[in-house]
Amino acid sequence: MQDMLIENASQILTMEGAGWEPLRGERQNKLRIKEGQSILIRGNRIIELLTATKKEKYLRNNEPKTIDARGNVVMPGIIDSHTHLVYGGTREDEFFMKIKGKSYLEILNSGNGIYATVNSTRKMSEDQIFSESLKRIYDSIFYGTTTVEIKTGYGLNLATELKMLSVIERISSLGIINVVPTFLGMHAIPKGETEGKYTSEVLDKIAPKFAGKVKFVDVFCDKGAFTPESTREMALWGVRNNIRLKLHADELEDVGCLDLCDEFEFASVDHLLKTNRRGIEKISKSGSVATFLPITAHSIGNDKYPDIKKFIDSGIPVAIGSDASPVSYNSNVFFALYLAVRFCHITLEEALNAVTINAAFAAGVEDDRGSIEPGKMADILILNVDNYRKIPYEFGARLVDTVITNGEIVMRNGVFQL
Repeated sequence: MQDMLIENASQILTMEGAGWEPLRGERQNKLRIKEGQSILIRGNRIIELLTATKKEKYLRNNEPKTIDARGNVVMPGIIDSHTHLVYGGTREDEFFMKIKGKSYLEILNSGNGIYATVNSTRKMSEDQIFSESLKRIYDSIFYGTTTVEIKTGYGLNLATELKMLSVIERISSLGIINVVPTFLGMHAIPKGETEGKYTSEVLDKIAPKFAGKVKFVDVFCDKGAFTPESTREMALWGVRNNIRLKLHADELEDVGCLDLCDEFEFASVDHLLKTNRRGIEKISKSGSVATFLPITAHSIGNDKYPDIKKFIDSGIPVAIGSDASPVSYNSNVFFALYLAVRFCHITLEEALNAVTINAAFAAGVEDDRGSIEPGKMADILILNVDNYRKIPYEFGARLVDTVITNGEIVMRNGVFQL
């Protein structure tokens, strides 16, 4: 197999050095940048970063496939650790409902919101959902995502949740993007059911079908969704079945969900728009990654953005994801990064680590992905900027030129190579 050599980069952002834990505090504010070096890839792995001298010596006896970065920035592939990309139908009418002042819960209680997507997803065939979802996957790749977490949660019954999982598995099998599957059977309480009855149904009939097939179990614990008590039951099921835990918390209101951090080890706790000082202390003691979703705050939070600096100053490792979903139809993590830097009191350096190495910890793929280091999978981006500080400045431009996933060129010069 022919080696691959990425050369002529102005800067290589490596995000290396996290080790066994994510970056936190001042460490998250530091970037490790290599200049004048090339990246040697063999098969699907990064072999070495070569200095000019080492590169010259290597080229005397080898003829690799060369990728010219043309004086631009090279960085690890984006890891989007929180998405709802698999579903049926659309909800564009809600955009106009929000403009007229309707809140998230008002829309939900009117039978729209999650319930509208559940109805559409139940009615559509697996092939139809796959076709619609694949378009969104291509969008994610176009914007530089090489690893994506995808949740179920728009079925709220066994048949449709399994249909969603099958679509997620089909997307994964294509090999164009790394997929982390998550079971979110407790996304909403179905119309006409009580929380207790539906929680029992999930635990007894639905969740057992997902054991051994997903990496995470997640719960939407919030006002209008599930209480901490029901969430605890789902978390206990995950622990018993050796499935790691995630948590939607404090998006709409603080209902005490983060108290569960005292009892459980969550890979990430996500949203956190309403988290108070007590909640921050809970996360800090737990070691969980705090995942922020600025596009959702932009879309449904009346532009009330979280103060991410408070979390970083408390020693909490921070990740940033897209939360791409029917209500927030945007999988551009670079846009999320822009919003975070512009409105959430986070530095660009902290944000870049948040969408790569720290997001890898939130998605449970830190051993193989999230940084450019020897031995890791070759998930690499070449951007259309010559200095990383231009990334938020040019957020509205076509930032990504080349996407390499598992050592394969998926997109080059903005054109898919599939």
